[in-house]
Amino acid sequence: MKLTKKDIQFIDDFLIYKKIKHLDIRVELIDHLATEFEDCSAYVIIEDFLLSKVNFILEFNKKQKKTIHWGYQKLLWVQFAKFFYQLKFIAILTALVFIGYVIFNLFSLKTFSFIWLSTLAILLLYPIYYQIRYSKALKKVQSMQSLFSITSLPSVFLYTFGILKDYLFETPTVLVLYFSISLLLSLSAVIVIENNRRKIIEKYIKLVRET
Repeated sequence: MKLTKKDIQFIDDFLIYKKIKHLDIRVELIDHLATEFEDCSAYVIIEDFLLSKVNFILEFNKKQKKTIHWGYQKLLWVQFAKFFYQLKFIAILTALVFIGYVIFNLFSLKTFSFIWLSTLAILLLYPIYYQIRYSKALKKVQSMQSLFSITSLPSVFLYTFGILKDYLFETPTVLVLYFSISLLLSLSAVIVIENNRRKIIEKYIKLVRET
């Protein structure tokens, strides 16, 4: 039984009613439920089918949060690796190295560290700001838990700097390496979040608005 646009919208509304607020999980549920209903459901009325799937929906929501966390960690490292073999990302890496080299030679280590800390903080806070600022557009695309999971690793460099500060200032080479890896991971996190945000919205529009 082929679902209509109205049926797909009903599934979306039902999931929102069940407090599945974020598109990153909701689009997966919409796709799964619509496919199951069309291919192998014994139900004729979509509402009856959805009511029979409430436990599945809630369990899927719980499990998917863990899946998203580890999926983002994998994507983070994949994106990080691209800075060393994809031309456009190599260009970004080269620019960062050049800018870092200039700043390192023009300013003191403390000023260099301040500039790094400020840049890293902006990169880490950007996804959260974006989520809050644009949460009214298509509701919330990604959960805060997802955003924290993708920025958790880059944040470690920020949190541990105070502990390692004395050692890093004594070994400038390690300091530059420490800062470089942290910035690349943070930039990778922003790229992954934005790429996924775009894909999620595109899939949602295709499922719900273009069916």
